Amino acid sequence: MNLAALSQTLAAFLKAKRRANRARDRQSLEALQARLLMAFLQGPAADVPAFAAFRGQPLAQWPVMDKAALMAGFEAYNRLGMTAAEGWAHLAAGTAPTGYSVGASTGTSGNRGLYIVSEAERYRWLGVMLARALPDVLRTRHRVAVVLPASSRLYDAANESGRLRLKFFDLARGIDAQFAPLAEFDPSVIVAPPKFLRALAESGTPVSPVRIFSGAEVLDDEDRRIIEARFGITLREIYMATEGLLGISCDKGMLHLLEDHIAFEFEPVDAERGLVTPLITDFSRRTQVMIRYRMNDILELSPEPCACGLPHQAVRRVHGRCDDIFELAGRDGSSVRVTPDVIRNAVVRADPSIHDFRVVRQDASNVRLILPLEAAGALEAARNGLAKLFGEAGAIVEVTASAETLLPPTDHKLRRVMAGKPAS
Repeated sequence: MNLAALSQTLAAFLKAKRRANRARDRQSLEALQARLLMAFLQGPAADVPAFAAFRGQPLAQWPVMDKAALMAGFEAYNRLGMTAAEGWAHLAAGTAPTGYSVGASTGTSGNRGLYIVSEAERYRWLGVMLARALPDVLRTRHRVAVVLPASSRLYDAANESGRLRLKFFDLARGIDAQFAPLAEFDPSVIVAPPKFLRALAESGTPVSPVRIFSGAEVLDDEDRRIIEARFGITLREIYMATEGLLGISCDKGMLHLLEDHIAFEFEPVDAERGLVTPLITDFSRRTQVMIRYRMNDILELSPEPCACGLPHQAVRRVHGRCDDIFELAGRDGSSVRVTPDVIRNAVVRADPSIHDFRVVRQDASNVRLILPLEAAGALEAARNGLAKLFGEAGAIVEVTASAETLLPPTDHKLRRVMAGKPAS
């Protein structure tokens, strides 16, 4: 990392620390966010064509955007005027305009998202992430293993910092193939999807990390239990998407949103159970402007502050994706909506032998349950559990069940509850 980049990372690290010190209670955090958001909306936010007409207006007056709008008019949302076609071409060629990086999400269901960030933004992102995830980085040199289906220029910034030795492990080459190289690297920190962390825990691979972060997929309770039991430490989460770094767990294991860098609005998914989907406004980004961007995630917010003392909104759980809500045929001809979390609970609570599964909505009247071969004896209990759930919700659904070999996917995210055809 050159001197300029190192100084930017250090400055972002120290600024994140200062912001945390200033925002020690909810009132001071909201005041800080309001001040930063106002400056953003009055200035840089309107420097891209999509938002030029809204400069200085209150946030509620700005239009809501989503991935479809972003990808349809990509050039209107970034300062370079780069089109989506130009972005994909850069990505395919491994190139980028000088001073910038182009990347893309893994695309859970083929709907990949494109992003462009400046080098300065990459290093600012790194500083913020280190301040939250590895606050001792100035005293301790960490060996960080990042296990993902595809590398990211955002993580590359960490490898250039000089304070970390970061190694990327390509999950697309297979889960088991990573165990031996990982043991040789001997990481102090592992960042990986829960499917890999669970497989690692069950493999007996001789590694002893001091911190483990789960990311990129829904973290199920059973996965957490197995991973924490094997390594003897609290599993933390990094909530990150194409849209940026959105949250990091505290030492207590509670996910906290980065409200000193992003303004979150919440739309109800299930008001009775406190489930919401967020709209994000990232007032730290300048190259690709993200204002009132509707995410596809289902969050369960905690109504109580976290025991760690952080005033940032605590998230009990990221339950999955809005497009994995099952829309089912109702008895009265209406549509019945069932969220992924209650479907997941109905299966795992049916029998203690169930440690993995897939539930797939094939159409409005048909749902398929798949259990691994070793849990074949629990098929009837799990099928009955789902049938009862859907019946109590007012849906008329036929649930079919089978036992098959279930392997975690290596080239895309694991989704145990899917409103579509099974990917793996």
